[in-house]
Amino acid sequence: MIGAMDETRARIERAVEALCEAEAKRAPIAGLPEAARPRDVAEAYAVQDRFAAYLGKPVGYKIAYINPAVQKQLGIPSPMFGRLFEGRVFASPARLEATRFNHILVETEFAFRMARALPARALPYSLAEVVGAVGAAIPSFELADTRYLDWRVVAPLDAVADNALGSHWVGGAECADFRGLDLAALEVVTSVNGREASRGRGANVGGSPLQALAWLANELARMGRGLAAGDRITTGCCMDVLELAPGDATEADFGPLGRVRVELTR
Repeated sequence: MIGAMDETRARIERAVEALCEAEAKRAPIAGLPEAARPRDVAEAYAVQDRFAAYLGKPVGYKIAYINPAVQKQLGIPSPMFGRLFEGRVFASPARLEATRFNHILVETEFAFRMARALPARALPYSLAEVVGAVGAAIPSFELADTRYLDWRVVAPLDAVADNALGSHWVGGAECADFRGLDLAALEVVTSVNGREASRGRGANVGGSPLQALAWLANELARMGRGLAAGDRITTGCCMDVLELAPGDATEADFGPLGRVRVELTR
């Protein structure tokens, strides 16, 4: 048993070293070495925890692969989560240097700011409890990225290890009166350089963005973790993932929820 534990720790250490080196050198890797690849979800999140400590101070969470269409597109069997980090969270309209990224992947997402904590507990949180803990809804972009060469073929556990391909986040103005909106039915239109690029609805995110948030609250609680007051949670892509180039600008119109914009400077 001790030998197996030592082997697991060594595998985690090798994975963390590979990801940290790829991030530091801005040099994507084909994938984790076989001797460093996580063997299960718990090990993958252990790698993520260590890698997150390298990336910065967490200020919230991102939900990944909760859109069934994105799961099918990328061959991912279930949702997962990663972290948002201080210094990588920006207010809209934002201008970010394209050199920050290996891949500029824009995901249009409903986000929330938590007003109250949802700590770990044995009893699952109800949707009403989760909604009651939210302070505001936020129209947002997640700018996903990866330390791997090809984001389309990342194995699920390798994706978890790489912060669920999380990188930067841009949020629009907060909407405290979101409870009067049907977020599941709300249509969102994203344009790139002034031309419509994709559209979707809140229902694409696990049935609704609030259902997605409830999934995260209960997944964290199951793992002995929790959401803190002030955390920002971005709930996953509600339409196609858009791959941008340096110089592109993108804007999403969330109707009554507001707008969000980011420009990628050369």
